[in-house]
Amino acid sequence: MDPIAHTLVGAALARTGLEKRSGYAAAALIVGANLPDIDGVTYFVSGDLGLYFRRGWTHGLPAIAIWPFLLAGSLSLLGRGRARFRPLYWLSLLAVATHPVLDWLNNYGMRWLMPFDDRWFYGDAVFIVDPWIWLVLGGSLFLATSRGFLPLAAWALLTMALSFLVLAGIPGLLPGKLLFLAGLLVFAAARIKNVLRTVSGSERLHRGALAFVALYVLSMVALSALAHRWTLEKLREDGHTVETLMVAPTPISPFTRDVAFSTRSSYRHGSLSLWPSPTLTISPEVIPRNEDSPLAIRALRQPEVKGFAVWARFAWADVVEEPEGFRVTLRDARYARGRRSDGFGTAVVLLRR
Repeated sequence: MDPIAHTLVGAALARTGLEKRSGYAAAALIVGANLPDIDGVTYFVSGDLGLYFRRGWTHGLPAIAIWPFLLAGSLSLLGRGRARFRPLYWLSLLAVATHPVLDWLNNYGMRWLMPFDDRWFYGDAVFIVDPWIWLVLGGSLFLATSRGFLPLAAWALLTMALSFLVLAGIPGLLPGKLLFLAGLLVFAAARIKNVLRTVSGSERLHRGALAFVALYVLSMVALSALAHRWTLEKLREDGHTVETLMVAPTPISPFTRDVAFSTRSSYRHGSLSLWPSPTLTISPEVIPRNEDSPLAIRALRQPEVKGFAVWARFAWADVVEEPEGFRVTLRDARYARGRRSDGFGTAVVLLRR
């Protein structure tokens, strides 16, 4: 998930009363919820190196066991008696564990077994940027922390920025956007009426918000499993020989899914609508599955795309002959589904003759 979601989870956990367990408890929860993303520094070296390390060494089960010791130990030293190691360790473990679980939920994937096994695992249940998680957890924190002009102004700026991303950055889906705006108005009205007046009320609110998010996530996981099963059966009924299938979430709407699947010779994609009844639409576009061609194999073995080769879920290659050799554009059909798709999910290799 995005850093905002991870931060909101850590902050909401702190506001349930866990921040009282020790000095620096809130820091342990907020930092721990984001700590595995330290692998993001590799993107400053190169994008491919970032893909190679992404959601691997710092996210796997061994890292989940190690990070709490390091974080709790550092905060204990920093606290000099005010911060106790034992409660900080358990709080850090809770916060760190939420991170890979949330990351697993989307179609980007997680490598739970790194550094021993680089296999990817995909939840395909919640979109990588989920406005409903932002709304529920952010709204609860807004009610608890917006007293005073400066905090209120900061929340207003953050809300406007995130609302712009949701409303302008995602095409269509007007009913979902209106529901999102209605949710913002509800929290604004609650803030005006000052409904949150006690510390115990704030703690109950944040427990309820986290419980709601947990129920929402579990519902999306169950819905994803049902959608995957129905789509696979439908494709087989229509005569497709499916080898690998992705039925991934889309922004805002929990009732639509992005579909991609592989056959022996090609990749296909389409969309699934679950409401009011399941409807599968397959695009007529056929992407040749040529990742096993000699030039594609040679390209995928080049050191400059080592990260892409590990990360790609539906790899395919577009080869253009040039005077000095071949220009091989590698793409992942999760994100790049045409020869004009040269953004995310794309790498270029120049092979000499």
